[in-house]
Amino acid sequence: MKKLIKVISLLVALFPLLTIKSAQAQENITVGIVTMMSHPSLDLIRDGVYEGLENGGYIEGENMEVLYHNVEGDINMLGMVTDEVISQDPDIIFAISTPVAQAFQNATDDIPVILTGVRDPEDAGLVESYENPGGNMTGVSHMTPHNVQFELIQQFNPEAKTIGMIYTTSEDNSVAEVEQAEAVANEMGFDFVSQGISSTNDMQMVAQSIASEVDVIFAGNDNTIASAFDTLAEVADGAGVPIITTVEEMVGQGALAGLVLSQKDIGIQNAEYGIEILEGADPATLPIKFMDNYLFVYNGNTAETLGIELPETLTEDGIDLSE
Repeated sequence: MKKLIKVISLLVALFPLLTIKSAQAQENITVGIVTMMSHPSLDLIRDGVYEGLENGGYIEGENMEVLYHNVEGDINMLGMVTDEVISQDPDIIFAISTPVAQAFQNATDDIPVILTGVRDPEDAGLVESYENPGGNMTGVSHMTPHNVQFELIQQFNPEAKTIGMIYTTSEDNSVAEVEQAEAVANEMGFDFVSQGISSTNDMQMVAQSIASEVDVIFAGNDNTIASAFDTLAEVADGAGVPIITTVEEMVGQGALAGLVLSQKDIGIQNAEYGIEILEGADPATLPIKFMDNYLFVYNGNTAETLGIELPETLTEDGIDLSE
């Protein structure tokens, strides 16, 4: 009888530990992370996703399995990767870029998908509305207002009349952004010139063409433009045309300036949103969030090359990303 009591007492003492171990086992998750290609911006967003998940207690190799794929811009590979990830039934998917999100939209309406590095999910047809996504997709948008970018032009070059923009014709977000940018530019009294490219191979010729027509080039959140940005910067510098952008890494690569969002923070905030879903939130009713922690960044070397003196009102609180 005493032995039985000891056994029962031992089981009672161990019960909380057994419960904790069981709860920990239930926390094990499988996460899909798919990115469209390698370039500094998307790589930082991906790193932010990992960091955000780790901050939330999900560690790869401990309680999280990651199904990571980079399709290197190959649409055919994207289709195969999408099917492969879906077949492994992950708990959640982080779709980095609009094309990746659209591929998963066509492949599943059950698995939650976090729209990561997607500027305008409503315009891209990924959600019913910002307030009520209505399906299995939601996330944190990195959309920045165009008027604040164009006001920078007025500060460092009040004589500027024409803004140019290059966009990728096959990327819905890029097409939407150029239309939005043109509308805002026209409202502010600027002329606007836009030209499309279908791949990075078109950049040299299109950049030379547009640089001859404009006072300033605006570079938005566009994966193909980011991949060919070195070419764009070289052409623009040669023509004496400054570039403003919403992408931090582009300023480091030679754009003049921009009001930007941290690419890594985009990933972190989307990971935090993903954790809310893992904890029970419904993506159908979880509204699209918008980031607003902007930084003014500039490239002092580019300013010197172009002979542009940025106002102290900008530089005294800005960050110089000169390499």
